[in-house]
Amino acid sequence: MSKRTGRVAETDSVSINWRQHGSSVTLYDETDTDAWIRMTFEAGTPPEHRLYMICDDCGGVFAQRTTPGRSSVCGDCGATFNHRRD
Repeated sequence: MSKRTGRVAETDSVSINWRQHGSSVTLYDETDTDAWIRMTFEAGTPPEHRLYMICDDCGGVFAQRTTPGRSSVCGDCGATFNHRRD
């Protein structure tokens, strides 16, 4: 098991509002009801074509800013996922 502990990151950047609905994530702006986008996770989509990652173990949702390498590690529970079969 992972021995990670939670931590609070202090930042001056604007926070992103989001909701998870099963296999989809909705990003929205609280001040503008017309400003939202919903993304749906489709099983089998190669990691290099995903906009975000959903951890199979804990359900955590993370933005995927770059193409993943050989593996990813969940920032919440520490689970490791191998993406390539080299």
